[in-house]
Amino acid sequence: MENFRGRILNSFVIFTSGIFLLLGIAIANLSIGNMERKMFNSYSKQLDLVSYAILSDERNLEPILENYNTSIDGNLSYVTAGGKITATTLQDPPERMLQSLRHRTENTQRINRDDQVNFVKPMTLDNRSTDYLVITLDKRDYENELQSAWFPILIAILLSFLLLIYVTFRLTGKLAKPVDDAMRVAKELAQGNFNARSHEYQLRETGELNHSLNVLARNLEQITELREAEQERMKTVINNMDSGLLLIDSLGYVNLVNRTYCSIFDVEKEVPKETLYYDIMPNQDVIDLVEETFLTEATVRKQVSIPIGIERKHFHITCVPILGFQDKIKGIVLVFHDITELKHLEQMRKDFVANVSHELRTPVTSLKGFAETLLDGAMENVELRHKFLTIIWKESDRLQNLIQDLLDFTKMEQSNFKLHWQNVDLAVIVDDVTTLLESRSNEKEIDMNVEISGDLQMEGDAARLKQILINLINNALSYTPNGGKVWITGRDAGDEVELEVRDTGIGISEEEVPRIFERFYRVDKARSRNSGGTGLGLAIVKHLVEAHKGTIQVTSKKNEGTTFKLSFSKEKTT
Repeated sequence: MENFRGRILNSFVIFTSGIFLLLGIAIANLSIGNMERKMFNSYSKQLDLVSYAILSDERNLEPILENYNTSIDGNLSYVTAGGKITATTLQDPPERMLQSLRHRTENTQRINRDDQVNFVKPMTLDNRSTDYLVITLDKRDYENELQSAWFPILIAILLSFLLLIYVTFRLTGKLAKPVDDAMRVAKELAQGNFNARSHEYQLRETGELNHSLNVLARNLEQITELREAEQERMKTVINNMDSGLLLIDSLGYVNLVNRTYCSIFDVEKEVPKETLYYDIMPNQDVIDLVEETFLTEATVRKQVSIPIGIERKHFHITCVPILGFQDKIKGIVLVFHDITELKHLEQMRKDFVANVSHELRTPVTSLKGFAETLLDGAMENVELRHKFLTIIWKESDRLQNLIQDLLDFTKMEQSNFKLHWQNVDLAVIVDDVTTLLESRSNEKEIDMNVEISGDLQMEGDAARLKQILINLINNALSYTPNGGKVWITGRDAGDEVELEVRDTGIGISEEEVPRIFERFYRVDKARSRNSGGTGLGLAIVKHLVEAHKGTIQVTSKKNEGTTFKLSFSKEKTT
């Protein structure tokens, strides 16, 4: 048996068996010795009785021996000092007896010879040499008589032993079963099975043990569930962080990477064990940052530019040491916060401020210069005065357009900007815009063609749609040389309305196409300034198209022309 009960029983049986064996041997020896003494005394008394009868009448030996032989277990013999048998009750007596008697004494002796046991009593008659009175017993009968004396003792010892084993078996079963049950539950708990429970027994000590184990199991189960839930929450938080996270140990091996880090740096989600951090982050700035943290054991922060594929991203990296007992460093946590968009917005803000300053400075400088010229005396010259006032009027108009575009653009970027949705006919808006800009197209001798097909009814903000068309067609007229062509095409595309503005202007190079919707970006700066453009037109167009949940696409070739294709849903979408 491998259980606690089996070990106790084995140990107890072995120990008890040894004790009972020694006890049985001791009792048997004592019993046999006592029995032998009693038998010796009995036969000695019988010999005394027979010898007294012989001494009273020594002439009738045979009758006396025959008379007493019926009451004695053995056979009586009278032997002379020389060993000759004078009288005997033996059926087949030997010629001589007691040849081996060397130690002569006046007391009764027991002499063993072959298969016989002789009890010998010396007798002295008429001062003659000593004769002997002998009781002869069969050795097997003698031994059987001895065994019959200690056999009940052996049975009693054996029964006592079996009774003790039975009581021990029952008792150990009652005591050891709770212990075995407790050991089973303890093994289950050690293997992580916190659902294991033990039967709570009525015995005080073992019952308390099993109850305590059950309480421990319940506590461990609750702690494990809380720990697993906490780990799951922590894993969810780490994997869903917007920032990349990398955890390395004190030797530089990677212990944890989150989903964002793997996505940013194109790393496998399951990082092999014993992977060093610089194997998945081969950037010297980051390596230097980690080394600095290991050396200083303090938090280090730094902005690092890291090339990823064909682009370069900016990260704000926080490197935090994990300190253990006695402030011994156990690892480092690196958090990669992507600030590329912030850098881009910061650059856009700088460009915006610079462009606005530049755009405002030009008309203000012109206004101030011509006003000073008029005040210095040019006012008296009618021709110069008219010329300068005309320039002041144009620059004022340009300044007003710039300020209005800035106000519109600022309003569109606010969260509370809303469109005034209504049912509009895009064909009517196209007709209004072309009529408005017809004078300018005639001035530059540009052929402006309008092609409308199908129903262009849609839901939208009429004023903002008109603003989109004015900016696109005005740009087409501005960037198309004299004598060029501009096409405005509208068509019904099922659930959508498509609008296309195409020109034969200067076009846009391939590398400049992604930037044309930036604020204040100009393809041909000299031409746009001369035409009075503010550089915000296409940025406003993009915002308004996206506000209508529409799309805008641009295709262009240098010196061949540009095509803007817009698509709007006929019904309002959320």
